[in-house]
Amino acid sequence: MHEQLEALEELAKTDQAFRQVDVELGEIDGQLAELRSNVEKIRELLDRERAQLADAEKLRQSQQAEVVAIDEKTTRSKKRQEIARNTREMEATTRELDVLKREREERTKEGERVEQVITEVKVSITRHEADFKELARLRDAEEAAAKTRSGELRARKDAMAGERKAVSSRIRADLLRIYTMVFTKRGTGVAECAGGICRGCNVSIPPQLFNQIVRLDRVYQCPQCLRILLPPRVAAQ
Repeated sequence: MHEQLEALEELAKTDQAFRQVDVELGEIDGQLAELRSNVEKIRELLDRERAQLADAEKLRQSQQAEVVAIDEKTTRSKKRQEIARNTREMEATTRELDVLKREREERTKEGERVEQVITEVKVSITRHEADFKELARLRDAEEAAAKTRSGELRARKDAMAGERKAVSSRIRADLLRIYTMVFTKRGTGVAECAGGICRGCNVSIPPQLFNQIVRLDRVYQCPQCLRILLPPRVAAQ
């Protein structure tokens, strides 16, 4: 029975190593996913800013066209004012010139605000383009490193799979079945029983059961977590 317990402990160590590899692979995938997400967010932000810039530039062109139209109207009104035949025509053209003047001032102020928006958006685009370039560079570097590391980890898993198969072949089918069931449920299939305590769930083991465990006459499970209990001297070897 001592050999069976040793094999079970060895199997548990192999499975733990398997799990650590899977955790690292998951972390690699998670880090890459986050990095790709950040790159995509910057890309989407740039798309929105470029669309905003295009709209602002169209508005600026429209305002400039309106100012040109106002200036042309002003020129025509001034000419009519010069040839006004009476006070009524003079006052009418004067009012028209005042209205055109106010419209031009309003368009000019609006144009200044649009110019400010255009300047700010261009500055933001320049900054975010630099951020995007750096993040994309980092993403490409991380993907290359992740590909290499993932290949190493999967090769290690393949090697451990062979080791696990060899260890499993040394364990009785009934014990392997119990171990697999508990491992699937608890994440570990064995636990050291030291100082009368199951180190898997930290529950005290009855003295009589502990005495039976250290005799190595059969395999015992923790009454609480059902892990296969290893005597201290077996677990320490």
